[in-house]
Amino acid sequence: MRLPLIIASILCTRVYSTVSHATPPEKKVSSRKLGLNIQVKGDGWGKAARANIETVLYAVADELMSQLSRKPSVPIVVTHTRRNPVVLYDRGPNGEYLVQLHASDENWHLYVYEFAHELCHILSNYEEYSGEDNARYNQWFEETLCETASLFTLKKLAASWKASPPAPEWSAQAGRLQAFYDLLIDEGHRRLPAHSPLAVWLGENEEALRHNPYLRQKNEVVANLLLPLFERDPENWATLSYLNLDPADARSNLRDYLHRWYGNAPTAHKAFIADILTLFWWRERNTPASPPNAGDPQQLAAAGPSPRPEIAPPTRKQ
Repeated sequence: MRLPLIIASILCTRVYSTVSHATPPEKKVSSRKLGLNIQVKGDGWGKAARANIETVLYAVADELMSQLSRKPSVPIVVTHTRRNPVVLYDRGPNGEYLVQLHASDENWHLYVYEFAHELCHILSNYEEYSGEDNARYNQWFEETLCETASLFTLKKLAASWKASPPAPEWSAQAGRLQAFYDLLIDEGHRRLPAHSPLAVWLGENEEALRHNPYLRQKNEVVANLLLPLFERDPENWATLSYLNLDPADARSNLRDYLHRWYGNAPTAHKAFIADILTLFWWRERNTPASPPNAGDPQQLAAAGPSPRPEIAPPTRKQ
């Protein structure tokens, strides 16, 4: 884990009690009732009870999965690691997804942050291209979506736990989640340069990202721009199910990659993906039409980078 994340964790522990909260969201459908099976196993969790860890991880899943038409049909087995959080390409003996988290003790904000990222990989068909030649030139966009998922879930759980925590003793954690979110979103490196639209930024940075999807500070610039779109229409987390479905996705340019995502998605979600296309290439006229009030990249360029561990399956090329 990178040092800034540890510092941020300490800071939010000190300040969480003074943070205000947004209006709590509507109650989500229980991912457990939908058939999701999360199993926390092994040692290394410190003072945290495995049952409590599972409570937090299910809460994360409730935020991201309630709108999905496709649910993982096998358990997600979660173990502790001293290294970076990962979701492995290798499966368990019965086909289980294998997730490793770095969080320990009762640092629930870190469990939320890390697991949301790894669950996003699972939901976005991350393992479609896990062969020997696993170059994925658009993987950086998936990494960006997963950073967005972490920010989204931290903020949502901060609101919902204040009003309706999993148990009464969890209500005190709402402020800690919000404080950690605030520390991440307000990092200066997450801002676009002044008077620079995303299309210009992309032209300057895409080539580096295509060859190294783990340039986290660059991913976080785009994650902050995507976040308002998901906050406006949270049901569009369902679009993760339609990403990475075409063999050409691994090596195509970003425009074609996103257009295939648009083509794979049902009609109800096409306007949302069109908004993302417009966000990247807002000066151009040949992107799919966006609905009224589509986000202007200048307006969506909210502040805030995040210090966190690098989160990537270890078999991916870095």
